[in-house]
Amino acid sequence: MPVKFISRPTFFFFIVLSLLALFLPLNFIILEAGPTTNLLSDKLKILGVNLNSFDHGALYSTTVYVTSPGEHPNGIGVLSAWIDGNRVVLPTAALYKKGESAQSALEREGKAMAISKIDAALAAKNYLNESGIYAKPTWHGADVQIDMKKVGGSSAGLAFALAIIAKSADPNLINDRKIAVTGTITANGQVGAIGGIDQKILGAAKSGASIFIAPRANCSEISKHPQGMEIFAVSNLEQAVGALQNTGIFACPRK
Repeated sequence: MPVKFISRPTFFFFIVLSLLALFLPLNFIILEAGPTTNLLSDKLKILGVNLNSFDHGALYSTTVYVTSPGEHPNGIGVLSAWIDGNRVVLPTAALYKKGESAQSALEREGKAMAISKIDAALAAKNYLNESGIYAKPTWHGADVQIDMKKVGGSSAGLAFALAIIAKSADPNLINDRKIAVTGTITANGQVGAIGGIDQKILGAAKSGASIFIAPRANCSEISKHPQGMEIFAVSNLEQAVGALQNTGIFACPRK
């Protein structure tokens, strides 16, 4: 059977193109584990309300680092992230609008964060009013202040709501544990999916969290199960409180 060999000029051209691809900017973004914020600190205040203080334990909101729309990793960066396993590579269009600037993205994410804070306050207040266990709160949603500089998006909504409940009404919810939380929330307490779930789990593990509460809608995406960490999946705020009170089974089935 005759064998056809690639000519030397063609082979050389192919090698040059391959090398160029490693250094040229590509239309991808990279997500990796970001820092956590303990919302039981003075990051969360309610005007006119003496809040519970916590000497032990933590309730962390979780984040991811993500490539800004103005930055484009080269082939080496993309390949390194893909091989790493703890980072994820996505097309730029998965997160940013076509032609969106870094400033525009920051403003959009900032607005989402502002709405998330309002919805979290309303969800927490509604839960406290309807639970029949706690005194009805006298504060209003506008009284809740959450300091989250340089963080955007809506994925901390559930963490905000749980922190409001713990700090204003039920310190036993924390029980000296380190708890990490992610998930969007609506004013009526429904919890929604977020992006970068594995990276947020890894960030929580770095902070020493032993409990991670995630949206049930993200269960199928979870592949990271750090040793010593329980992962609970919830669909609403009531389930999230129940998971922390051990009043139900909310485990995410493992892959």
